Amino acid sequence: MNKIDQLAHDIQQANIRHKAKMADTIKSVLPDSGERSEFNTGAVRDASQGKGCPSLLPLAALRAASRRFEDGATKYGRNNWQKGIPLSRYVDALYRHLWQYMEGDTTEDHGGAVVWNAMCLVQTKDWIEQGKLPKELNDL
Repeated sequence: MNKIDQLAHDIQQANIRHKAKMADTIKSVLPDSGERSEFNTGAVRDASQGKGCPSLLPLAALRAASRRFEDGATKYGRNNWQKGIPLSRYVDALYRHLWQYMEGDTTEDHGGAVVWNAMCLVQTKDWIEQGKLPKELNDL
């Protein structure tokens, strides 16, 4: 084999090794369920089942919760709730606001408060279970 043929062979072998390493890297970086969704265009993506469907979230409720987060940041400081509040406080406030919402009270955005308290309840409980917040906050 002459030098040019040897060089071409070496490059080809290096490309094969590189592709194999990249395939392993992609597998570790991009999780793969093994399922595929194929679109009319021919494009393919990993299946989305079981991953949640954010496009179905109701925008009015998200906007209301977003305003509550903004109001809380103004009143108590940005991300104050992330410091840790006992779960029972979220549950109590959630019910109070739900009852006021059901009674037609319009003195404040009770619907937004229900969503905000529910979101913070779920996130705080998750952080407690992960050890990011003290387990004593779970007082339910």
